[in-house]
Amino acid sequence: MGLTRQDIVRTGLRLLNDVGLNGLTLRLIAQELGVKAPALYWHVKNKQELLDEMATLMYADAMPGRVPEGLGERGSLELASRGLRRMMLAYRDGAKVFSGTFLTDDSLLGDNPFQGRVDAGLAPHLAGRALFTVYSYVVGFTIEEQAVYPIPGERDPRYDTTPTAWVFDEDVEGRFSDGLTMVLDGVFGWLDDKVVP
Repeated sequence: MGLTRQDIVRTGLRLLNDVGLNGLTLRLIAQELGVKAPALYWHVKNKQELLDEMATLMYADAMPGRVPEGLGERGSLELASRGLRRMMLAYRDGAKVFSGTFLTDDSLLGDNPFQGRVDAGLAPHLAGRALFTVYSYVVGFTIEEQAVYPIPGERDPRYDTTPTAWVFDEDVEGRFSDGLTMVLDGVFGWLDDKVVP
């Protein structure tokens, strides 16, 4: 059986944990697969296309099952936010890989979590802004988290001696949860003001 796009993407994800995003090259992936680099270009045009496919596979592999009944908009969005962070943390530089990429499988995008509010009169573009705000917090937090802990479980000692070391305390889960609560409080308060009766 010949080389497939899936082989290339899975190899990229596996190597990501070893070398990080900066060390990941199409040449390295080709070497790992035992082929010459030009063979990869039949399947992916460039590194950005590879990253798009890697992000899509990361997301597809981590997609949760059915959302529990009765969770509501806020509970569902919080659950999805925590799942998104977990997905990115599963890979070294996972947040950098995921940010700025284009998901290549539209079926993964799911329904609008604010559809009930849109049905009640909220302008759809405002629902999009609310969702993008939460998404940006989760991705941004995780990028910064992975800068402090570039290799899972290994804290970069530079963050212990900076004047702002108090910002990067050891309670990463607490920082994420508190920040997510602040963002969700703001988003849902803002949404409540925007629904047209």
